Amino acid sequence: MTDLFRLDATALALIGHDVALIPDAAMAAPTPCEGWTVADLLHHMNERHEALARTVLPPLEPGEDPRDDFARVAGRSLTALDRTGTTVDLPWRGPAPTEWVLGVHVVDMLVHRWDLARALGTALDTPAGLLAAALPLARANTAPGSVLNGPGGVYRPPLPEDPDRPAIDTIVALLGRDPRWTPPA
Repeated sequence: MTDLFRLDATALALIGHDVALIPDAAMAAPTPCEGWTVADLLHHMNERHEALARTVLPPLEPGEDPRDDFARVAGRSLTALDRTGTTVDLPWRGPAPTEWVLGVHVVDMLVHRWDLARALGTALDTPAGLLAAALPLARANTAPGSVLNGPGGVYRPPLPEDPDRPAIDTIVALLGRDPRWTPPA
């Protein structure tokens, strides 16, 4: 098991815990992902995880509640990444190095966990070692010329780094989110 696989599994476990605790009333809450509610964010993550899982596993039908599906589908995506070898054929992108996919996914899960915490108004406690490992990944994922933030990319342009920000705020800013985002009043 590579360090990236371990980091990704840790990030998934953290967000999985948070997802399991989302109350019904919060499913319609807005998130920092423009135009998305908490339910939309969960559906997005589940769809991407399941698409990745289907690269090596048979399809799994979604259940009625995306919170209930999250751990099951996220676990399937880890299984798929563990079985792919050095390259994974992403349905939305084509072949990509598995290590690159893991590096992107670690950062995405930490940022989506931040999205949920901001949407729900909850505290976010992330192990410092995980953040220290994710920060250079976020910088690499959003470096000039990255397919992730270029034309047709999935991230907004990075916001300027601020050495006074906590690591998680720097990571979310690199993906184009405002670290000061709060739900609309």
